[in-house]
Amino acid sequence: MALPLLGYAVVTLTGATTSSLGQLRQDPATPLAHQWGTPLPIREDEWLTQTPIALETLVHGAAQAPYLSQAPDLVDQISSGGGFSSVLFFDGNLLRLGAWLPDAMLFAAYSAFPWLLLFLTLPRLLRRLGATRPMSWLGVALCFLAPATLWWSFTPIRILGFAAAGCYLLFLARDQLAARRHLVGVLLAGIGGLCLARLASFYVPWSLTIGVPLVLASGWYLVRERADRRVSLTTIGVGAVIAVAVFAGVLWENWAALHAELTTVYPGLRRVTGQPQPPFLLFGAPGLGDLEDDPFPVLNNQSEISSAFLVCGVWAAVVWSAARRAATRPQWAAVTSLAVLTVVITSWAAVSWGVVGEHVPLLNALQSIRAAQTAGYPAALMLCLVLSRLEAGTARQAGYAAVLCFAVTAYGVSDLQRTLPSLGLVQVWVSVAAVAALVWCLTRWPRRAWPVAATTALLVVAGYNANPVVFGLGDLRGSEAAHKMHAYAVAAEADGSRWVAVVPEDTALLAANGVPTVTGYQRTGPVVSRWEQLDPDHTYEEAWNRGVSYVLMAFTLPEGSPEDALAVISAPGPALISIAILPCRLAETSLGVTHVLTPYVMHSRCVREIDTLTWNGQPRYVYELVRDG
Repeated sequence: MALPLLGYAVVTLTGATTSSLGQLRQDPATPLAHQWGTPLPIREDEWLTQTPIALETLVHGAAQAPYLSQAPDLVDQISSGGGFSSVLFFDGNLLRLGAWLPDAMLFAAYSAFPWLLLFLTLPRLLRRLGATRPMSWLGVALCFLAPATLWWSFTPIRILGFAAAGCYLLFLARDQLAARRHLVGVLLAGIGGLCLARLASFYVPWSLTIGVPLVLASGWYLVRERADRRVSLTTIGVGAVIAVAVFAGVLWENWAALHAELTTVYPGLRRVTGQPQPPFLLFGAPGLGDLEDDPFPVLNNQSEISSAFLVCGVWAAVVWSAARRAATRPQWAAVTSLAVLTVVITSWAAVSWGVVGEHVPLLNALQSIRAAQTAGYPAALMLCLVLSRLEAGTARQAGYAAVLCFAVTAYGVSDLQRTLPSLGLVQVWVSVAAVAALVWCLTRWPRRAWPVAATTALLVVAGYNANPVVFGLGDLRGSEAAHKMHAYAVAAEADGSRWVAVVPEDTALLAANGVPTVTGYQRTGPVVSRWEQLDPDHTYEEAWNRGVSYVLMAFTLPEGSPEDALAVISAPGPALISIAILPCRLAETSLGVTHVLTPYVMHSRCVREIDTLTWNGQPRYVYELVRDG
């Protein structure tokens, strides 16, 4: 326990994060942030949205949202001031201390908190479920260093960390209740329940594939224990009651945002079905070691082709029968739970479910590509529990596992060449051979530490530079442009003014420094009454009734638009909303827009240039919006 806490303290005190905020600079040639590695543009969900939102919270002491958008509490898991939200999203309260503590340290502490939970609780939880010490740490390595983790800015760990913490706290609560220390037991069960309730928020599709399997495995283990079954059921009941009560309070506080989120065209009303995904998405993860040095893939980008180690499920199947003989009923209940859910998730990404899939609750919100990318997480946890039941694998058994994993990995990694043409045959076969060798060693000596250490070292080498390490907040806070925006934010707080931006990078600069905006990131969904200021007849509702989308403005109408049109709203992409409106018409609305930040010179009688600055190496112009006449 001491090492994770020491590491967390070092990360916090140095202000270190894996953010790609270095993508946002005043002068690209001389970034202000001290960093190791290279920030990557593909992490837009992080450096264009999550990081500016977190920094905005540090400025205001509560979560904020653009004027057109609903409160982001449910999705960002940061409270905008509600009591229930502050309790459930307790780690987000770190960002509400910006008035008293350094922002860089608070941002680092908030970003690394799920890591701390994972390293403190997942190894101990796996050992409770029957894993040996070496195998418990193998599970941590396979999840924390999976390509899908590294290339999705550790989003899976934000889910898995809280799931592991919640489950482990339920085990501790059960122990306390069994020892008749009821007050401590109820307290631990309540905190555990709160951690698990968070799975119903944030990115729910991945909560289904990453967090829920571990929760069900832990719950089934507790129920199958005969000696303390009544106490276990009591523990689960207490945790569930507290979790439901608090989460219900959060929904009540955020009812408008919840309704908006569920009724958005995208993603709220979207329904999908299971569809076959390419082999590289299912079994290609071991071949992604050089992805950070590769140019953009032919298909999608590095994040979209990354996955976790589903080959672990194949591996577990080989040693399944031998492990079954040595497992207790609770242990095998946990293994079976993980196995069943791994099969279900994998089938969603491997076969077509047709129209039937669109009517399967919960799964019909899970895109099959997201299932393919994350099926390897429950598979890895299942493998660790299965290998822990082997005293020592026979050479023949280890050989069978190695050969089968060799074949499956060769199938998946060779298919990667379709999207990574630079992936040579040597790289393919080196990664395949490495998998076979590690499978053989871990199956042959499952209770020894050195095969786990070798596997972890190889994973570190393969992915160590997939993320930058940045110290501090860089140009987002330390540049001249940021200082100007901070001054404008102070003035806006005094006079109630609002800003709009034309490009996402400028929106990030505004948000990170606390400038109130009308444009920005519409995280949950729209405030309909405010959008009606631009579209009173709901002509463009299909375009603006969206979540997880950037809202930007353009000040020229599309060709063919009537000159007297109030605004023309479009959705150029699934995560983009564009509002085309003339400055004079914008000034006539009741949106309260007073300033415009643009990368180009504007010519209109309704704008007056008041300032210029440099951002991302290009000039930016600040205009004050004035009413015509």
